[in-house]
Amino acid sequence: MKSLLFISEDKEKALIQEMTYRIQVSRIDIHPSDTCFLMVSPDYSAIVTQHLSHALSMNQEIFHIESVNVPFPDEDVTEYLQEFIENYSKWAKRWKKFVLIEAGVIRGGNYRWITDIIQQKYYTIALCENIHSKFKSDFVSLYYDDMKEDLHFWWEKPNNHWKF
Repeated sequence: MKSLLFISEDKEKALIQEMTYRIQVSRIDIHPSDTCFLMVSPDYSAIVTQHLSHALSMNQEIFHIESVNVPFPDEDVTEYLQEFIENYSKWAKRWKKFVLIEAGVIRGGNYRWITDIIQQKYYTIALCENIHSKFKSDFVSLYYDDMKEDLHFWWEKPNNHWKF
């Protein structure tokens, strides 16, 4: 049986602060005037995306945020893929760059199909990322082993799509 990797509220805040620092020292070329933050899986990634949008603000301007809905493991990607293509066609007219943000990248499938569509410059962020993920994010605060640990945030409640 896997152990629980519990991310407490304090741990989540610390990981977000660490991510803010990592991005700032990397000096990646992003600016609120031409870069949009994509909150991938908003039900899980809203907190980290909002905090990063404010923490990385420049000239008193925060980053614009758009939501990207993605399937749960027991759902088909088709509907979500079509919705993203439609939204992206609008966003691509306004933004030159994108920053994809996820609280937890477990398998990496969502980042894979999203980045296959994006044609502009993008960066990927994972607050927590499974070392076995098929997608490797550009910025990660915490790596973990999904074969040994189940990632669980302090605000999560069990749902029908995940086994707890």
